Amino acid sequence: MARSSTIKDIAVRVGVSTATVSAVLGNNQAGTIRVSPATRARITEAAHELAYRPNSVARSLRNRRTNIIGLYTAHGYLNPYVSFTAQLVGGLHKGCDEHGLDLLLHCFHANRAVETVVSELADGQIDGLILYTSADDPLIEKLQLTNLPVVAVVDAIEGLPSVVVDDAGGMRKLANYLWSKGHKHVWFRMSSIELASVTVRFAAFNDEATKLGMVVEVSEQPHTHQQPTPEELDWMTRTRAGRPTAAVCWNDLTAYHLLEYCRVRGIRVPEDIAITGFDDLPSSVPGIWKLTTIHAPWVEVVQASVPLLMQRVHGVEIPEITTLPVELVEGHTA
Repeated sequence: MARSSTIKDIAVRVGVSTATVSAVLGNNQAGTIRVSPATRARITEAAHELAYRPNSVARSLRNRRTNIIGLYTAHGYLNPYVSFTAQLVGGLHKGCDEHGLDLLLHCFHANRAVETVVSELADGQIDGLILYTSADDPLIEKLQLTNLPVVAVVDAIEGLPSVVVDDAGGMRKLANYLWSKGHKHVWFRMSSIELASVTVRFAAFNDEATKLGMVVEVSEQPHTHQQPTPEELDWMTRTRAGRPTAAVCWNDLTAYHLLEYCRVRGIRVPEDIAITGFDDLPSSVPGIWKLTTIHAPWVEVVQASVPLLMQRVHGVEIPEITTLPVELVEGHTA
């Protein structure tokens, strides 16, 4: 394989010092070396003829910037076939493209020490980090002790600038919508994972529903088990007068699993039970369900995190919380 051309090769061909070549190809931003237009043209021509490519490592050391930002999530494998993941990564790519940045995806390894992960994140490969994780992640405290600029997305994290959607506003919209449809007794399907968004969604829905005079029962969905729990099955088999008439799911995936359960067992939706979600993600079985849900603009959320992160990289203060609005999407399930 042929050796890559260097600044020294260009300097020899043109007959100037390596410092002069470096000043021209590095744009001489400090203005410490003066180069005539004729010499500058000869250096540029020689660089083209020799197919010179600047060394990105050396350039990053000189500029103290890599023009790369990272994405780290402790929620496991970033599966591109999962709609939420696709929106997350797609939004970041859009944001990076708008700002001339590259994106580095950091792998999650459950058995690696937190100190090792933090050391690798803060080793200078990236200018800043987009973080998608839960508030109890031990990584957060360690990251806050470094100089690495970090912006959290989706779930707000105390002590870090965060970009989220209006979780509370969305759930208030759903409570009023269900009330307008005549529902007085509902159940809220929680997640077993401690996420800020889930906490906010339940608190807002419960508060609004209580004000409206609705009865709210709560069930918790284990992360690896999306089928109805025994408690939920009991609610669904009671007489209509004694059971919840609507299930408010903390996200769309939970709602779709419940819808599929109802379809297989002949439970009519919304006649026997109404079902709502949150996210506005497409169904894994297109055409079967048009879910009543809350549209959360996840692409725009992560896209908006990129310029905020770059402001942090350049030492500019940014808001602690940036919240994007949501919309009610009326489907056929409630």
